[in-house]
Amino acid sequence: MTALGQRMLSAVLVVALASLYQWHGGKAALFLSIMACLMFIGGLLLHWFGPRRIHIRRKIHANRIEAGERVRVQVELEFECRIPLLWIVLCENSPAGVHRKLFFPGTRRKFSYQYECSGLRRGVYRWDTGRLYWGDLFGWNTHSTETAGGTPLIVVPQASAWGEGDSAEFAAMIEGTLSERRNSQGNRSPEFREYQQGDPLGRIHWKSTAKTGQLQTFLPDTTDLASLGILVYEGASGYEVKQPETMEAPAFERVVGAAARWIHTAERDDIPYHLWMEGGDKSRNEQDQWRHGSFQADNECHGLDRLAGARISTAQSVSVSLRTEMLDGLARGSRIVVLTGKIDQVLTEWIITAMGSGYRVEVQLAETNQLGSKDRFMTGIEHDSSSIERLRHTGVLIQAVTDVALSSLGKVEVTDVGA
Repeated sequence: MTALGQRMLSAVLVVALASLYQWHGGKAALFLSIMACLMFIGGLLLHWFGPRRIHIRRKIHANRIEAGERVRVQVELEFECRIPLLWIVLCENSPAGVHRKLFFPGTRRKFSYQYECSGLRRGVYRWDTGRLYWGDLFGWNTHSTETAGGTPLIVVPQASAWGEGDSAEFAAMIEGTLSERRNSQGNRSPEFREYQQGDPLGRIHWKSTAKTGQLQTFLPDTTDLASLGILVYEGASGYEVKQPETMEAPAFERVVGAAARWIHTAERDDIPYHLWMEGGDKSRNEQDQWRHGSFQADNECHGLDRLAGARISTAQSVSVSLRTEMLDGLARGSRIVVLTGKIDQVLTEWIITAMGSGYRVEVQLAETNQLGSKDRFMTGIEHDSSSIERLRHTGVLIQAVTDVALSSLGKVEVTDVGA
């Protein structure tokens, strides 16, 4: 029942009992009419002078956690109220479910407590708006107001580096990228050169200038170091979607997990990398735009944050967004790992273009049959065999996405851990 309905019911009850006392008399009728009147007045006081200016602050130990990891949330509640309160209940709509906390405030106006969220899947989350409830001793009059949400939380895919037991091909790929980077660093020209007309004065190398007697300037930053490119293909034509209304596929989750492991390995070995996520779906609503864009200001350089919001595009064609301009920041000769469920025509043309531009491309497929663990080349591929053969003739290495045993995510739940 709403607060207005409660007040109307109390008013009707007061009038009915007062009329009964006037008509019949008696101490029992008088007592009941007085109690009903007190209930009505108490309800009005709770409504008029209840909590106002409610402030909720949530503190999380990290803005980014791995899928399945427990995250502890500390909540600080503060409000203003002119009358003592017998009880209040704060309901938090956390990403893991609704958490309720009961307080007996009296004249206290500040509270702090903690709870844990566990079992969260990969994604970008926000706390929804909650509610604060308060009322009288027996719950005859209860009132509530909306509390603010909006606290962000990024849940990235589980990432573990390629271990010693993984395929030798992947270890060789990483070692090859490292060797290329070392060679590029060893062949770099000196860090300064003679001054040229138009060079900014702030780049003058004074120590070399003093030694040579001629103005020397620092070389501008270059991107000639061999690096790693990781392309996560989000096009719907690259996956067998079992539930079209949700656009979810197990193969896509394997692709995202593999991309997370590549990023983790690249960061461990200090390999510069570029992550591209291409799906071609530009018709996103405001909520989707928030999910993909609200954290770019703080975390735009970290690939795992982008993988947290990855999803299969609802658009079948990706010819608009999948373009070769993305390769401009990648040095020639660098390796590119393409992660997808299966090959489609648009992706095939892009890979051939990248190969023709001087890049070495490896394709890892999630929707394939595999041979033994020693030989990970494909066999029995049922989809677009012509594209597979075409890519192999151009020198593209095609392999299966390696499944790595990750910890269980467990049940999504929220647990109270006290103050």
